[in-house]
Amino acid sequence: SYIAVLSACSHGGLVEKGKEYFSQMRAQNLEPQQMHYACMVDLLGRTGQLTESVELIQDMPFHANSDVWGALLGACRIHGNIEVAQYAAEHLFELKPEHSGYYTLLINMYAEAGRWNEANKIRKLMKSRKVQKNPAYSWVQSGNKLQAFLVGNG
Repeated sequence: SYIAVLSACSHGGLVEKGKEYFSQMRAQNLEPQQMHYACMVDLLGRTGQLTESVELIQDMPFHANSDVWGALLGACRIHGNIEVAQYAAEHLFELKPEHSGYYTLLINMYAEAGRWNEANKIRKLMKSRKVQKNPAYSWVQSGNKLQAFLVGNG
């Protein structure tokens, strides 16, 4: 499928090839869907082409879903672009207000940049919306014993 091909181009850093396949879809009268756009945003974003990613989203023939905005937010995290991350997060908070991962990612970006006031604003927003981080588990096997570790939920 084109999704697999575009994803492979993204992970391989093959931007021009990915753009070529994306254009080829239209030439074959295949209309790209949300996941195709998410792959393209990821492809462009991984290589730091965040402005082009935003332009692609704005030119979509329909409203971008959380997969598309999430790809942009992830790319912003890679490249430390807080301004574009805020833009993506605004859409994600609207589309998936209960998803703690988006809030946490933005908080971490603010914290890494020393922007503590903004990080605290997002924490307060989470609290006001009753959004909680889900606990994370890890399992480690040592011999015939399995140890479970829990990273707290608050």
